[in-house]
Amino acid sequence: MIVYRLKSKNIVYDLYLPEQGNGKVVLYVPGLPGHPRKNNLGGTFAVNGFTFFEMRFPGTWESDGKFSMNACVQSLEEAYAFIRNGSAVELRREVEKKWNCDEVIFMGSSFGGSVILSSKIKDHLTLVLMAPVTSLGTLKNSLVPLSSGEDDLFHLLKEGYTNVYRGLTKKDWQSFLYGKTLINPEANLANLKNKKLIFLHGSNDTVIKSDDTNEFVKKLEVAGIRVKLFTVPGAGHGGDLEDKSVNILISALKI
Repeated sequence: MIVYRLKSKNIVYDLYLPEQGNGKVVLYVPGLPGHPRKNNLGGTFAVNGFTFFEMRFPGTWESDGKFSMNACVQSLEEAYAFIRNGSAVELRREVEKKWNCDEVIFMGSSFGGSVILSSKIKDHLTLVLMAPVTSLGTLKNSLVPLSSGEDDLFHLLKEGYTNVYRGLTKKDWQSFLYGKTLINPEANLANLKNKKLIFLHGSNDTVIKSDDTNEFVKKLEVAGIRVKLFTVPGAGHGGDLEDKSVNILISALKI
């Protein structure tokens, strides 16, 4: 399958285009750290009629700009408008590619799920959340402090992904962990009431506890928000959960 490279104002995408589209468009929102590209996920969705976009946050990988937590949330508005346009020019041979866009599906795991749940987009959307970060306090308490005064995840991003997360600062990171950026799912419940939410969690996930997802789902249900929750047997976190849940997702999203 040919994977096309597209770009909106600041964001670069991989596009998996089906031969016969079903009108449903998936925007894959990456985790942290995320590693492009999602060949198995994108290819499987495209074979089943879904148009599949994999985005890179501003300031990461090939996308322009500086990375920040607020920019991650705000970038979904740029990506959403780009997808709804229904066409764009791919960057190798400058050929226009078109797709039908009857329904938009935001899909992300872990950090990407947290960004999606924090989006301020008011329209009806389907949201697919794979073991998302729902409680920033729980995330903060799970991190390991180092002798440098940094936690293990920030240190990894700063030292191991220096040119990937360009502009990441300790101040922004701390603001994120304490719920002082736009990424805060627990503060965004009101904007989820007109959304269709599908949660997935692997039975073998040791990174995000299934109890965290279960508790957040209960909060959503109490608020009157439509939710489906799938437990995926034998699946861990991140890419393992994605690969083992793809067929479950395709069946659920075709309805």
